[in-house]
Amino acid sequence: MMENDFLQSLERRFTPRPPVLTGIGDDGAVLEADSSRKIVVVTDMLLDGTHFRLAEVSPVLVGRKAIAVNLSDLAAMLAKPTAAFISLALPRDNSTNLQLLAEQLYQGLQELADQYDCVIAGGDTNSWEGPFAINVTLTGSPLGKQIPLRSGALPGDLLFVTGPLGGSLLHQRHLTFQPRLDAAQWLADNVPVSALMDISDGLATDLPRMMLASRTSAVLDMTRIPIHTDVPASLPHEQRLQAALNDGEDFELLLAVPAETASVLLSAPNHLHFHPIGSVQAGTGVRLKLANGELVQLPPGGWQHHLQ
Repeated sequence: MMENDFLQSLERRFTPRPPVLTGIGDDGAVLEADSSRKIVVVTDMLLDGTHFRLAEVSPVLVGRKAIAVNLSDLAAMLAKPTAAFISLALPRDNSTNLQLLAEQLYQGLQELADQYDCVIAGGDTNSWEGPFAINVTLTGSPLGKQIPLRSGALPGDLLFVTGPLGGSLLHQRHLTFQPRLDAAQWLADNVPVSALMDISDGLATDLPRMMLASRTSAVLDMTRIPIHTDVPASLPHEQRLQAALNDGEDFELLLAVPAETASVLLSAPNHLHFHPIGSVQAGTGVRLKLANGELVQLPPGGWQHHLQ
């Protein structure tokens, strides 16, 4: 079973009920605290050997990434962080100084938490014979009145991303990226957003997820997909495009907005960048518009966990 299939089965099985307004299937859950307040909750688990290699990177950067991926999820819900809960599974072997490892991890966690005024409020710490794992849960509050979901894209909407894609692993950008909370705040203040999510598993995986949730289709313009400079310029263009579509770990935002708001996005402040990449249409699936105008089915790509 693939991760998408499993998540869809859980979404059908565990439908929301009060106080849960939005449950499984989005970047975060939305809870109703009272008639006037909502709470957004996000969580992610990172594993040594899958999301990083602890023997090759600084524990400080691992801690930073663990909270950064959750901050990215909050950005995708147009929410600001309030509190963090950290759970560690530390590897109990003779070669690891567990106290030093934990202290370095919390250094990376605290640096980014302080930057975004997020209180580290609790968690759990264990040691075991297996590899290192870290889980972070964040709570957040909406930045404005809207909490856009993946399921809100409408035919006629235009698709944008907040930055170039691909090559995130080559220079460890997946450990050092800046969560797009600045873009989230500006969107909350200025643009009605139909649908929103972050790109963690690759555009070729995440855009179909949005279209499936919205019961719509999309056309991607291959000539407009921004390719990050981390993708080697020496590669043929086709390979560079495939990297932008499939590498993942970019943590940019993918959004669908009404066509009449496109000019607002394109005139955003200079520190923000919204790249138009395609449009939402009726139907199902995602098609890629080639340079010659031909439409072809977007090949499966990106990253999914195999549940076997």
